[in-house]
Amino acid sequence: MKVFELPANTKAATGYTHKCIVGHADLTDTDASQTLNLIPVVAGTAVKSAATVLNTSFDSSSDATLISTTFKIGHNDTTADDDAFITSQETNPSGTVVSYKVNPAATPFIFVAGTAASPKYIQALVECTAAKSLATLDSGEIEIWLQIAELV
Repeated sequence: MKVFELPANTKAATGYTHKCIVGHADLTDTDASQTLNLIPVVAGTAVKSAATVLNTSFDSSSDATLISTTFKIGHNDTTADDDAFITSQETNPSGTVVSYKVNPAATPFIFVAGTAASPKYIQALVECTAAKSLATLDSGEIEIWLQIAELV
């Protein structure tokens, strides 16, 4: 997984401040669900918007019955919400693939908990077909674009 702050010219052109790139190799759980901590945040951090770009579908050549792979983007603040920023997005070619997604006019969210020593996280929840293994995925890459402002 790659996480980085975007350069000033990209921030100005898009309004997004950070990008995370998640690939199939980042999904190592041998069950059907995995939570990835994308960006650590502290109280006073606001997430103003989010979007995703699916570069490559998430698929398993060794398991043709793994027919669904979804991403949700949310957080684990005191009122944890696994899809606060992006609701379920299908990324498996056996389903109806959604290549681009943006949060639908959601109210921006501000973290109320988290410190430098004990941060909260912007998270991705990845789920696949029940009783299958995310670790069998051998292709897939998604970009997660975030507009984050630290108000402290």
